Amino acid sequence: MKRISQLDGVRGVAILLVLVYHYFTCQIVAEPGTFFSYLNRATSLTWSGVDLFFVLSGFLIAGILLDHRNTTNYFRVFYLRRACRILPLHFLVLGLFVCLLATPMGASPRFEWVFGQPFPLVSYATFTQNILMGIRGDFGPHWLGVTWSLAVEEQFYLFVPLLIYLLPRRALFCVLLAGVLTAPVLRYVSPGFHAYVNTPWHADTLLSGACLAVLVRSHLFVTTVQRYKGILLGLFLILLAVVGFRATRPAALGALEQCWLAGLYVSFILIAFVDSQPLIGRVLRVPALVWFGQRSYAIYMFHEAISGLCHGWLRRAVPQIQAPSDAAVTVLALFVTLALAELSFRLFENPILEFGHKFRYRPKREKESELHPVAEGL
Repeated sequence: MKRISQLDGVRGVAILLVLVYHYFTCQIVAEPGTFFSYLNRATSLTWSGVDLFFVLSGFLIAGILLDHRNTTNYFRVFYLRRACRILPLHFLVLGLFVCLLATPMGASPRFEWVFGQPFPLVSYATFTQNILMGIRGDFGPHWLGVTWSLAVEEQFYLFVPLLIYLLPRRALFCVLLAGVLTAPVLRYVSPGFHAYVNTPWHADTLLSGACLAVLVRSHLFVTTVQRYKGILLGLFLILLAVVGFRATRPAALGALEQCWLAGLYVSFILIAFVDSQPLIGRVLRVPALVWFGQRSYAIYMFHEAISGLCHGWLRRAVPQIQAPSDAAVTVLALFVTLALAELSFRLFENPILEFGHKFRYRPKREKESELHPVAEGL
């Protein structure tokens, strides 16, 4: 399938939600009853930008696999391309962390938020850090704290390609749907911090995106959605309206919260994919939003580290906004993050991605006929 710019816009929305959460909601210190305290509560759900990433990733990755399931080098090309996309920047960030940890900066109290209490480095290298985070009950050093979601996605890559390769489409959809329905049961039976960072508890977001990828490869489904696009928009708006209810009663949805988010983001992605609402499509194709979407991986990987370094260096404190000078440091961190993301995308990520796309899927050849040429003619 061709690249759809609206989906880059969706990715841009996801990274902007993450930035709002980490650079505003988590940092601002406001007295109860003030304007900023209410604004803080209104933006409290922006942490779910990661869930939007999960749904979109499930949709795109499952789509790629479905489109190439009948190729001869299905697994090889998929994993080589994923390695070119994920590993170089991840190990660059990890390498910088290791180098700076060995300097006096790594032991300085002002940078404790950035470097303190890391998990074994082998866990970051093998994408198992989320398991250790769940056991210990924290994200570890904030430089690498964001990598829990990479671990979830890498673990997702271990079993979904095999399911798509082995199962007929209808059976595949049923298995994926069963995984979606299992996740809230897990969160109800076994709640806690581990439920936020471990893969099985996130199955509804990842696998709902994969279910959507199966559905949109049905011409009947797509034409039905386009015919009843008003109903799809109404569903999206109803799910979006729950944001206001959730802001006033944070724990009201309980184990079903991520199911609701999965439904909200699936409907959002479907609207973007079929381009059923011209206004939403135009917004998602705005060049600035597409820019954020295309640089989202580097922004995500850098933003917490840069925030911690800037606040530790200039304010000798953890990232927080109590005064205009604190806000200025956060704005500086934002601009540095965006500049680094642009450099990373152009000079580092893009060349490696182009190399990865030199590995191409090869369709299976039709079985050559064993009939005699004369018999074939008959």
